[in-house]
Amino acid sequence: MNIQMMEGLMGASSNIRLSGTSMSVYRQASAEGDTEKMQRALGYTGECTEKAVKYQEKMDKGMEAEAEAARERAKLEQEAAIEKRQEERKRTEEEQVRPQETDLVQISEAAKAALEVRPVEAAEPVDGDPVVYTETGEIAAVPAETEPTVSFTA
Repeated sequence: MNIQMMEGLMGASSNIRLSGTSMSVYRQASAEGDTEKMQRALGYTGECTEKAVKYQEKMDKGMEAEAEAARERAKLEQEAAIEKRQEERKRTEEEQVRPQETDLVQISEAAKAALEVRPVEAAEPVDGDPVVYTETGEIAAVPAETEPTVSFTA
C-alpha cells in the first residue's frame, strides 16, 4: 500500500463522516423549519462529499500506481527466472559436452602387424586327461571321480 492509497482512504473516510454530521444538522433544522440553517448544512455536506470524491480519485491513482509497480516486479521476477533457467541449461549442456574421463589404449605397431599377418584360428580340442593346478602353479593330482550320492530325509 503506497502513500496515495492511504491518504485517499483516510481523507474519503473522514469527509464522509463529516458529511454525516452536517446531514444530521440538516435534519434537525428541517424539523425546526429553519431554512437558512438547512442551506448551510447542505452546503457543508456538499463540500464534504466533493472532498471525499477527490480523495477517492487520489486513492484510485494510488491503486493504479501500486498495480503498475506489482506488474513491474512480476516482470522482473519472470525475467530473472528465465535467465536462471537459461544459465542452468547452458551449465548442463557444458557438462554433457565435456568429455568424460576415459582411459586411452595404444596398440604398438608390432602388435598391429602381428594381428594383420596371422588370422585367428579356431582352437582345437586337446586330447588328454584334465589337469588341476595349485595356487603356486604346480600340477596337482586329479581327485578320483566318485559316484554322486543323493540322500533324502523326511
